[in-house]
Amino acid sequence: MPHQEKITTVIQQCFPTAIIKSATKFSTGLQSHVYKVEINNPDKILAVKFFPEKVKLKVEKSAKISNYVSDHNIPSPHTYILENETEGGYTIMDCLPGYTATEVWETVSKEKHLTILNSIGVVLKRIHDLEIPKFWTHEKHEITSEKEWIEWTGIRINKYLIAIKEIVNEEAFDFLTKKFQRLQELYNTYPDFRFVPLHWDYHLSNINVDDSGEVSGVFDFDNAMKGHDMADLGQIMYWLIMKQNISNSETFEHLLNGYGEVSQVDREFIYLHSLLFLTAVMRSTWARDDLRWLSEQHLGVLDGYVKGEFLF
Repeated sequence: MPHQEKITTVIQQCFPTAIIKSATKFSTGLQSHVYKVEINNPDKILAVKFFPEKVKLKVEKSAKISNYVSDHNIPSPHTYILENETEGGYTIMDCLPGYTATEVWETVSKEKHLTILNSIGVVLKRIHDLEIPKFWTHEKHEITSEKEWIEWTGIRINKYLIAIKEIVNEEAFDFLTKKFQRLQELYNTYPDFRFVPLHWDYHLSNINVDDSGEVSGVFDFDNAMKGHDMADLGQIMYWLIMKQNISNSETFEHLLNGYGEVSQVDREFIYLHSLLFLTAVMRSTWARDDLRWLSEQHLGVLDGYVKGEFLF
């Protein structure tokens, strides 16, 4: 049954008296199909997501975490129902107000950019301040302590350096080697970092903002895991450089102001983890001919790191 025809059936499982007013497919979602559905009786705007079997566990985890976050007054979609079927399943959740920060970013002023960055920093800090529930886990990289995080970081460094040596020039490889040695030195010096629930995919495409630029919703907790809070910020730094072309340290500072007080050591952790994530993505995309353009883009950004363009 095509998704458009099935929407009424699945909606009425959750809201038996509902009348479908409209159903529009979102443009986002590589593996799943997501529809924005407006209903009457009751009056609601919902998101209906049809997903394949292979991502079932991620979808289930994301729904649990999203509900947990929402229950703690952090804007995130509430999931009403999640059903598994033979070849996949579907979930019904609230459709968040506003628009993705990626969409808004392209059309607003630089002043509004700063408001967005400040607000996403505030919300991420609130997520990091939550107690870690049992279901806040990662299907591949389940980390349960500071010690395990440090060990996993070391494994990643060794793996990435072996792979990246065939990709980058000698100057860049020496730069990466020294920076990752420094990251391990920091962990040896400061092993008692803040171990928190991480979103681990916190970028502007997974955040909605309202007309004022304030965050109105955070979603897609598929990759959520536990670890060092500054590593989450390091990922954001990577995404802002890659997607929004932010290299101005004063601009990035607005995100940190929203997040709260960060020490100079914290800043170094953020910087080094952004570089580690850049290397991770380069390693995973280089062998794919269809993503070679992305690898070339990463090489250009890495050159900016080597030249000192992304210090803050």
